[in-house]
Amino acid sequence: MHHNDLLFISRHLSPAEVCAQLLALSVVEYSRAPGLSVVLTLNGTEGQLADTGRGMRLTPDLGDTISHAERALTGFYPCLSSNEHDNAILQELIWGDHGSLGPSVANFACPALRFTSRREGEVWSQSFRYGQPSGPAALLGATNTTGTTIDFTTETAIDATEVAALVARLRKRIPELQITIHTR
Repeated sequence: MHHNDLLFISRHLSPAEVCAQLLALSVVEYSRAPGLSVVLTLNGTEGQLADTGRGMRLTPDLGDTISHAERALTGFYPCLSSNEHDNAILQELIWGDHGSLGPSVANFACPALRFTSRREGEVWSQSFRYGQPSGPAALLGATNTTGTTIDFTTETAIDATEVAALVARLRKRIPELQITIHTR
């Protein structure tokens, strides 16, 4: 898939579909960290998705110039569950015919997105505007927890009812998955 294809698809996502694409990341992470919990908070055009998974590396891999997270948030980077059953559910409820395009499709749709990762004792964060980094990842400090928090803004209000219905379907189909949704 080309960069322009991702941009085209992202420009046609509704705000609820942006939430769905980001929720899919937490479901994928759930397959690798089954005890994780997810909290989605919605407030008009703003959202926050926080999980207690492993976190994503915001430092460059050895021999690379950009971080693993930045690569995933700015290019074609399919994220698949380690569980085929969950992949089938995500395909049906979220990904559709395109399959997993990765987090960049949601990032390209957002006027603002901040990705914060707690991993290996450190907290790192990086901000984006319509998929473009606002600067390099920054070390925020130390932590004894792991997980990811994505703060995002959509162009128009997020349909909280539509997102809540998706969360209910995900919880019904993957009963062990802990997702809590809050609206303000």
